[in-house]
Amino acid sequence: MLRSNMKGDMYIQIEVETPKNLTRKQKELLRQFEEASSEETNPNASGFFARVKEFLDGIGE
Repeated sequence: MLRSNMKGDMYIQIEVETPKNLTRKQKELLRQFEEASSEETNPNASGFFARVKEFLDGIGE
């Protein structure tokens, strides 16, 4: 309920789906997204994209 006077804990569930097989086009699109993103718009981008790069590099081996 939004804007209610009720107090208490809020529990949420987040499901993240990690792809196992990406096509070359999907990998390229992720790389383009990384290049288009900047630290000003997302200060945590470098850490996230470093992990994505490691993941993608591991797939190609």
